[in-house]
Amino acid sequence: MQVQEHEAVARGQNLAISHKHAREVGEFIKGDPVEKARRKLEKVIDKELAVPYKRFNKHQAHKPGNMDSGRYPVKTAEEVLRLLNSAEQNAIYEGLDEDRLHVTGFMSNRGSRFHTPKRHRGRQPKRSHITLKVGER
Repeated sequence: MQVQEHEAVARGQNLAISHKHAREVGEFIKGDPVEKARRKLEKVIDKELAVPYKRFNKHQAHKPGNMDSGRYPVKTAEEVLRLLNSAEQNAIYEGLDEDRLHVTGFMSNRGSRFHTPKRHRGRQPKRSHITLKVGER
């Protein structure tokens, strides 16, 4: 992801969340103004608004409202909200207008998988790298 002139970036490395959930949350907030994205994520954390799953939706139940399959990925929404706040502060530091900020890019990749020692032998916890870009529009 190339950073343009009027954009700010926040990155999270080896976050303890699933990259599949992170991808769906990213598609859910991409293109929204920062305030609207923040409200959406807070509603997901409070389990008032479900994130529609479009790609990783096998055996997913339908949720109330005008949507198909979805979930409430609370842990992922908390991490993405933390990154969104960080990206907004980076944009303010770079001199961008905070009233015109939108989520312009979101990328989620698989993080490093390591085996936990001793008691839970062979268990590989889920990790993901997230890059969140905000820019003026």
